[in-house]
Amino acid sequence: MLSAVILLVGVSGWLLAEEVASVPEVSSSINVTRQDHQGNVHQIAAHSRKAVRVFVFMTGECPVSRTYFPVLNDLYQAWGANQKDVQLLGVWADVTQTPQDVAGMVKEFAIEFPVLLDRDASLGKALKPTTVPEVFVLDHHGEIAYRGRIDDRFLQLGSRKPAATEDSLKQAVEKVAAGMPILEPVTKPVGCYYELPPIPSPTEATLTFNRDIAPILNANCVVCHREGEVGPFTLTSYMDAAKRARQIAQVVDTKLMPPWKAAQVHGEFEGQRTLTDREIETLKAWAVSDRAEGDAADLPPLPTFASDWVLGEPDLVLEMEEDFEVPAGGADIFRNFVIPYEIPEDKLVATVQFKPGDASVVHHSLLYLDNSGKARAKDKAAAGPGYSTFGGPGFVPSGSIGGWSPGKTPRPLPDGLGRKMQKGADLVMQIHYHPSGKATKDRSKVGIYFVEKPKNEAFAIWTSSLDLDIPPGEEEYKATASYKLPAEVTLLSCIPHMHLLGQQMTATAYLPDGTSQVLIDVPQWDFNWQDEYMLADPLRLPAGTRIEVIASYDNSENNPTNPSSPPQRVTFGEETTDEMLYCFFLVAAKDQSTIPLVVGDVFTQEVLRRSAHRLKMGR
Repeated sequence: MLSAVILLVGVSGWLLAEEVASVPEVSSSINVTRQDHQGNVHQIAAHSRKAVRVFVFMTGECPVSRTYFPVLNDLYQAWGANQKDVQLLGVWADVTQTPQDVAGMVKEFAIEFPVLLDRDASLGKALKPTTVPEVFVLDHHGEIAYRGRIDDRFLQLGSRKPAATEDSLKQAVEKVAAGMPILEPVTKPVGCYYELPPIPSPTEATLTFNRDIAPILNANCVVCHREGEVGPFTLTSYMDAAKRARQIAQVVDTKLMPPWKAAQVHGEFEGQRTLTDREIETLKAWAVSDRAEGDAADLPPLPTFASDWVLGEPDLVLEMEEDFEVPAGGADIFRNFVIPYEIPEDKLVATVQFKPGDASVVHHSLLYLDNSGKARAKDKAAAGPGYSTFGGPGFVPSGSIGGWSPGKTPRPLPDGLGRKMQKGADLVMQIHYHPSGKATKDRSKVGIYFVEKPKNEAFAIWTSSLDLDIPPGEEEYKATASYKLPAEVTLLSCIPHMHLLGQQMTATAYLPDGTSQVLIDVPQWDFNWQDEYMLADPLRLPAGTRIEVIASYDNSENNPTNPSSPPQRVTFGEETTDEMLYCFFLVAAKDQSTIPLVVGDVFTQEVLRRSAHRLKMGR
């Protein structure tokens, strides 16, 4: 296969092109979010759950491009309209045309598939296509398996066959879907030149909100910064952004926003929330300019969001049993709500969709399972609905079915995998509330989707260190934890966890063959933005792999989140003033008979660590 990454965008010229496409020198680091002609948001990353992705450079001005619109419509429908293993996306190659222009041409030519807008042409510059139309077929790793023509209807300029005799694109997709090599991975595209007009840098350009800023905000920020969501203000209009331009520039420049704490920013994880360097520079440059609004025709449509359940009606909906009153001010609240449920047998959960009752105060939620009755006892002993903890739920969970953070889209686990939801257990919905300045009430709920055709269970393993003893004033306290796998597993996600002194965490897998791979690196830990990082490409870890976690803590007065002033000695514990070192991993085992072995070993190691900790602390 031709090793490259992703994408395609550009401008078709007025001349016709006959050049043979060459394989470009391309970095594999592209991970961007773009709107299509209808306003829908698409994340484009190297890895994808789709077995095959097809990107087509196209315009409404190139005669050859127009000829293929009906052909592409037919392929789009034959491949399942992007609902199955093949995804087809057009990319409008003329960056000078407005979103309204593009939407008008899509309607005029009855194009049925999504057409991406990318007016800064950063993707096209990365891939360097030569021609419009030109197609790129990517496998799920983001490698280009095929590039070139759609079929052999046009083999040279000015000549057209009555009908195609070789369906190059269709055959390439079939080969990639079947995991077979393509004998001719590069063919000669015939059509219009791919050309870009001069595009000045953000500091040199005359930037406007409608043309340059709104596409960035729509694709990356509006999901949270819209009416009724957790963002403290909306970013859906020109004035929303213009009066906050310097603040926006500051938080994107310091990487506070969008909230993404992992150092991996090249599509290693699903749902990545990051901006490109050019997008950041554009926001900064507009903030120090006159903040022009620009031509209304340049304004893209606002993104569309599902008003109800994204994946359709859930199999089970569980809701808090009563309202919880969130005060106007004060410290953040971590509250656990016990929700009994009844299912006839153990089920595998493919995914969940969490719905905040009042999104303006719900910061994130974690969904635990408890079959011990301990959560019920804590709930009964506490005043009001639920009970409070800091960090964990106050018991050792019997499982988890996931969680939610702002902007997170429900995605089913791949390949018939699911997290076990036990019959006879309780759901413990832990919610992090962030008072907004106005007293309110919350009654959140979660929709649960079971695996339709269960194949295998996804389960949690972890490593931890309870041997924490952080002296007051210590700025760079290091701690480590490790776990050696007794059997082969496939890694699906990582969940780092520390408290308020935590600064950095890295988890690395050391394989038996002597190689190593960083699983997750969080260089700027933020307790308020904990998340589950789902691997875009699940990773096989053989038996004997050692997972090592290294974490650092700052117990000095220079740490703005230090809960103690002056700093005090800090050891392991559940309270705000205590600390933790945990890293959880969602995994699956190809040989299901090894699941009890792995789970039993993980729990045994945790029991031993806790026993040693109690002895050390004299408890």
